[in-house]
Amino acid sequence: MEIVIYKAKKYLGILLLMVLAISVIYPLAWTVVSSIREPTDFFQDPWGLPDEFDFSVYGKVWTEFNVKYALLNSFKLSTITVCVSLIFTLTASFAISRMRWRYSNVVLAFFLAGLMIPGHSTIIPLYLSLLPIIEVIGPKNTLLIPYIAGTLPISIFIICNYMQSIPASLEEAAVIDGCNVFQLFYKIIVPVSLPAVATVTIFNFLGVWNELMLGLVFLTRNVDQTLPLAMLRFSGRFGTQWSETLATVSIAVIPSVLLYLLLQEKLIKGMTAGSVKG
Repeated sequence: MEIVIYKAKKYLGILLLMVLAISVIYPLAWTVVSSIREPTDFFQDPWGLPDEFDFSVYGKVWTEFNVKYALLNSFKLSTITVCVSLIFTLTASFAISRMRWRYSNVVLAFFLAGLMIPGHSTIIPLYLSLLPIIEVIGPKNTLLIPYIAGTLPISIFIICNYMQSIPASLEEAAVIDGCNVFQLFYKIIVPVSLPAVATVTIFNFLGVWNELMLGLVFLTRNVDQTLPLAMLRFSGRFGTQWSETLATVSIAVIPSVLLYLLLQEKLIKGMTAGSVKG
């Protein structure tokens, strides 16, 4: 009887995983298939298959609508934000979680207060306060400031919690072997914290990659626009170019999927860290 129950649970778990996998893969597949269909066929049968596979729409959005420049702008902003944010996050988290000083909890509370402030409520004050900087370094470079600042609260929260779970004996052994504070940071703490770093990297990359509202306010020139803004070009007063929109969405998904596949192992470790004791 126990064997039957075990097998039933096993097959039920497999079935649930298959349903979950289909629910994730199907929208991606539908987006790609729908992008290569004629608009008339798309409206007549949204769930059908194309009569022929014509990927010319991808070349059209890549060259005529300059999606390649929007893709490059999004990639630059996302990559720079992630890299600079990680530098500030790792150093701040190390100081808050692994070093003993009087106001560490106050500083942590200051960063976490950023989680309670709605981002959209700060758009106009941000733009007005950064206007002098925009005139000097340009809107695209200025946009990095709110992007980096916006990623710090959740990043410090995740990495601080992870660093606090690192055994103190690891630090003590490193100090006995002759490590100073800087060596302890980049030789011991940072390598051990890579699962949390992977988690923060994916969250921050996707957050900047999909961000629209700040870009809509700051990036007024077509040459500076990111992918979410480029997708707005296909929607007008009298209709939407669905093939071009879905083709751009398909292109925009590729970097996110590749990043997740690259960091998925450490992402799972980072998300489950601390969930099991002992």
